[in-house]
Amino acid sequence: MLRFSKENLTNELLMQIDKLERIWGFDPDNGTNQLKENEFDRAIAYGEYRCLTDLFESIRDNTFLNV
Repeated sequence: MLRFSKENLTNELLMQIDKLERIWGFDPDNGTNQLKENEFDRAIAYGEYRCLTDLFESIRDNTFLNV
């Protein structure tokens, strides 16, 4: 079991982001253009992808929880 650290958390987030990119073919530069009508599962996966990337970026940039 890994100890909790910023580095371990960001590494885990990157692995999950990479997994979604490989499974669904998401490109971080294409936004919602990657979604077509009637693709419910892909839309749900894209929402997860966006949440993970946003979380990763806010932790990396030290803006997480800065209000």
